[in-house]
Amino acid sequence: MSMERRKFTQEEIEKIVQSMDGVNRAEIAPFFYTRLQAKIDSASSPSNTIWSVIMKPAVSLVTLSLLLILNIAAIRYYSKTSKQTTSEKSSPIQKFAEEYDLSASPAYNDKTANP
Repeated sequence: MSMERRKFTQEEIEKIVQSMDGVNRAEIAPFFYTRLQAKIDSASSPSNTIWSVIMKPAVSLVTLSLLLILNIAAIRYYSKTSKQTTSEKSSPIQKFAEEYDLSASPAYNDKTANP
């Protein structure tokens, strides 16, 4: 087929124009524009973001409850460790000496030395 431009006769043009005479305006469903506007609004709303999920009251309440439980557990653990006796807080060298029944006193005694 060639790319030549076809010239229409007056009769063909009239035939094409008359074919448009029977065409009616398209009808839309009731409330079409209302539904279309609702879809546009829902697509542009921030309801699908992570912040909208975080800001829900149920998620906030669970998060705050979890933080409260963790804080209470940390306070209880800290209070238990602060009540330890001094022997439990002794240095590793002192623990080693106690375990092997060694005295931690020095090999010489300053009181017995004569000046």
